[in-house]
Amino acid sequence: MSDAAIEARRLTLIRFEHAAGAAFGCDDDGVSLPQARALINATTIALATFATAVAATITYLV
Repeated sequence: MSDAAIEARRLTLIRFEHAAGAAFGCDDDGVSLPQARALINATTIALATFATAVAATITYLV
């Protein structure tokens, strides 16, 4: 698939998503969703790191 075809497909999918959102009465938030995902990813990584440290400490002490 060429770069032009990939870009055309991506733009078509974006237009389809916007049309579907408009049909169901959902407004386009734009920037807020990626920021929320970044926060969730950072929180998940922090919690996983903490859980790993706790598990390693318990394993060491036992």
